[in-house]
Amino acid sequence: MESNYTESKPQQLLGWVREQKYKLAGATFAASMVGSFILVGRNPYLTGKQKLVQARVYAQGLTLAVIVSLAALDMSDRRRP
Repeated sequence: MESNYTESKPQQLLGWVREQKYKLAGATFAASMVGSFILVGRNPYLTGKQKLVQARVYAQGLTLAVIVSLAALDMSDRRRP
């Protein structure tokens, strides 16, 4: 691994994201599931099962966006020599 002292902060962040992309996708799903359940939980007209399903849909959408972004990052890395 190269020295990170010569890289700027954005380059260091991108390097960390490249190394931890699978953990990042999993953590995104877990965090967004909790956050969306709290957000959906405020609706008094939904049952508990409906709230859980709705929170899961929101979490999956956010996770899908993160996975697509990570795939784009990976494709850009593969195009470089």
